[in-house]
Amino acid sequence: MKRSEVKEFNGKNGKPAYIIFDNKIYDVTESKLWKDGVHMNRHKAGEDMTDFISMAPHGENLLERDNIRFVGNLEEDKQKEDKKLKYRRLYSKLHPHPIFIHFPMGILYFGAFMLLLYLFTGNVSFENASYYALIVGTVSIFPAVITGFISWWLNYEMTMTNVFKNKIVFSSILIVISLTLVIIRSYYLPPYSMNYIIKVIYIGGYFLCIPTLSFVAYNGGKITWPS
Repeated sequence: MKRSEVKEFNGKNGKPAYIIFDNKIYDVTESKLWKDGVHMNRHKAGEDMTDFISMAPHGENLLERDNIRFVGNLEEDKQKEDKKLKYRRLYSKLHPHPIFIHFPMGILYFGAFMLLLYLFTGNVSFENASYYALIVGTVSIFPAVITGFISWWLNYEMTMTNVFKNKIVFSSILIVISLTLVIIRSYYLPPYSMNYIIKVIYIGGYFLCIPTLSFVAYNGGKITWPS
């Protein structure tokens, strides 16, 4: 079967859903991850999934499931050049977004924990540590967001789904909150010079970063490990 023929098996109108991986054709019709021939509201049956599956955490072993059937080898025909292919392959080797996203997560979680210790102990060293963590964590959000947009462009054709919408909206909220906190805390030196209202806003905003960041990470997990 040729590539052009595989495209006909798109899972629509009662047709089987076929995908290509490593010049092999697989029937994913019975897979719950390919309902109606669509995976993650982005990938469509009939397409070559070689690069995308290679970048996924599950890899080729996903195709060994009982509900996925090997159909046959692909008969190669002339294929349109994928202009993003070399960038996609470079991305798959470097994985910049999964690397950078761990920095704001680890640093801001640590900072919130230091702030909590300060509230319980009154030890100013803990508060200083939370302040420095806030600065570094805020700066580290930007490369995480930028590489996230690159990944979205390369791997998902910037298709807007609820998952990506959530990531964009809550990443923007996180940036606004963290930058505001840095400005507030940098203005009030030492921190005990804050009045009660400012202190409540600062502490509340700091802890608000944690569920906001966690929700962004949760939606990232939904992309990597779809249910």
